[in-house]
Amino acid sequence: MDRKFFIRGYRETAEFPILYDDNNYSLEEASLKAKEYLLEKALLNKVIIFEENDGEEGRATKFICKNRFGSLQEIGGLQRK
Repeated sequence: MDRKFFIRGYRETAEFPILYDDNNYSLEEASLKAKEYLLEKALLNKVIIFEENDGEEGRATKFICKNRFGSLQEIGGLQRK
């Protein structure tokens, strides 16, 4: 069974997401979509990609944010199979 991932986007100071993308993506697709959101939506400062676990929010898999220079940084990645 293929694992599916979804995206949540945050402002720098918000503790709750302001962007909910509940579409199911592969990890690679979710990473590309997350970067697209960060580059296009000025309010977003960070995006977290979550693994879907039996139709519910699972563990955070990847964190992508804008650094102080405006470039994107990725932290994490799926290590287990």
